[in-house]
Amino acid sequence: MLDAFWDKSPLRSVIDSLLFEPGKLCESEKAHHAWFIGIHLAIGALALASLPIVILAATSSLGSDISGLALLPLWMLAPLLSVFYLSRTGKLTNAFLLTAATTAAFIVWIASMTGGLQSPHLVWLGVIPLEVALSNNRKIIKQSLLICFVALGVLSASEATGILHPAPLGEVGLSFVGAMSVMAAVLYAGLLAIRVELLHRGRLCELQAEEMRYRSIADTVSDMITRHDRSGDVTFASPTAERLVNAKPESLMGNGLFQKIHIPDRPAFLQALSDCMNRGESEKQPVTVEVRIMAEEAMSEDLSGEAARGDRLRWCEMTCAPERDELGVIIGVIASTRDISKRKQQQSAMEEARAEAEQANESKTRFLANVTHELRTPLNTIIGFSEILCHPDLIHNNEAKSVEYAELIHKGGNHLLQLVNALLDMSRIESGNFEVAPQQFDIVDLSESCCKMMQGDAEMRGITLFSKNDLEITEAYLDPRACRQILLNLIANALKFSDRGNKVMVSIRQARNKCGQLLDGKIELVVSDNGIGIDKRDIPKLGKPFVQAESSLQRRFEGAGIGLSIVQGLVGLQHGHMVIDSALGKGTTVTITLPLDMATANADGADQQSPKDTSLAKTDATTVTLKTNKVA
Repeated sequence: MLDAFWDKSPLRSVIDSLLFEPGKLCESEKAHHAWFIGIHLAIGALALASLPIVILAATSSLGSDISGLALLPLWMLAPLLSVFYLSRTGKLTNAFLLTAATTAAFIVWIASMTGGLQSPHLVWLGVIPLEVALSNNRKIIKQSLLICFVALGVLSASEATGILHPAPLGEVGLSFVGAMSVMAAVLYAGLLAIRVELLHRGRLCELQAEEMRYRSIADTVSDMITRHDRSGDVTFASPTAERLVNAKPESLMGNGLFQKIHIPDRPAFLQALSDCMNRGESEKQPVTVEVRIMAEEAMSEDLSGEAARGDRLRWCEMTCAPERDELGVIIGVIASTRDISKRKQQQSAMEEARAEAEQANESKTRFLANVTHELRTPLNTIIGFSEILCHPDLIHNNEAKSVEYAELIHKGGNHLLQLVNALLDMSRIESGNFEVAPQQFDIVDLSESCCKMMQGDAEMRGITLFSKNDLEITEAYLDPRACRQILLNLIANALKFSDRGNKVMVSIRQARNKCGQLLDGKIELVVSDNGIGIDKRDIPKLGKPFVQAESSLQRRFEGAGIGLSIVQGLVGLQHGHMVIDSALGKGTTVTITLPLDMATANADGADQQSPKDTSLAKTDATTVTLKTNKVA
């Protein structure tokens, strides 16, 4: 109700009209200017009202000699000059200083006529610093004290040199006026004290409200807000710390946050705080640093039912800004810390995608190089011998030579056909268009027939090829065409990378785990040799299209490098996996683990895909895990 009355009162409109450019003032500044103008207008009005009383009292005591005392209330009109100055310039601190100067001048003038240094009106000099204290400016308060001491010095010097001849204090009129002046000074000082206390309480309430707003913001934002002093220690931590690092804010006080930062990231953290504290006035951009913080996590429960605790590194981004006091001096740092683990994961995924794209580009380059080399050799044979056959004069009706050249052309054509078929198979596997057709068949017979098909090639190379199968395994429900292609490719590789006199063994056996225990429902297709072997550093690269272990084999062997990739794709389509165990100069063993019944394995794999873990569901059917065993 009082606010509504004040908003509608004529005095409010008068004060607002005296404000200097009120549109450019904030609410607190506008309130301080209005208080100054209102109080000084009231003092001026009180001075005019008290003028007749002072003149009457002086006349009754001093007769007609009242020229000096008549000016006693006029010093109270000095605040009107400050109001005029403030309404024209808007400089509140200078207006307080102007009031102090004019008031001190009037007090010296009046004291010079009413007892000099013994004048009771000098008590108003003590009121001046109290009023200037309302400006909340230490510099102006010191200047007002200096003005008061200067006024006393001027009065003392004037009295000592005889320039002034003050009236004696014993006169009744002067005593009455002096008593009234002292009472007015005490009353005004009391009002100033009340006003200072109200101003202090208002500012304290503003600070508390601002702190509450600050804490509300710090409690509601998702980032963790921390305050650091000049030494870097934490003096405040928002409750968001429980979500970010799973720790109470109290545990981060002091160097608690520093202890949770990953050791390699601590120098960057300290450097960011140092850079923020040493920033100049013109530098406005905050300092940002990425650090890893150890967040506590609940682990599995032990037998006593208590949950064990563990630490997990969490990527966080800390944005630091300097905290300044009223004079602009940096007294600390305000930091906002947020979890960027997902962003880091996305960056890692992008890096992996970029690396995969680069590998794909390299694969394309290798493909062009290898396939061009593989196509050129048979094409040269086909073109060269076909040109000879086209000119009968070059063979002189030699039927044996014609048959030999025709056979070479036939072998070159078959080589090209095999290469093209391999490329088509690989492309269909990678695109997911290769369909497997499982059926019941004898996998041992399939293994022995593959050995018979490759026996001629083995004898030409001087290599012993034999099979060693588990006779208890007979029937398997798989794709016989895919299994035949797997065995033929593996046998061809084993023969290619074996020297004369080496041995290549093909075996079908029941699968075992690492402990040697039999695995029900699974079999192993094993092709081993004691040839040149593969360097262990090259094993992880095998199985990728157009990749060969060139570092160890030095490209002494033909091939486009797609045989193992086709094998790997066909194995994955039948829910199996491939393991390569090899050492340079000690031979190679390739183990293919397949289910005996592909339909049952497919159903079991579908049941094991949990709705919470969609990684298997999103994996393409052509994706296969290539495992590498360490060779002792």
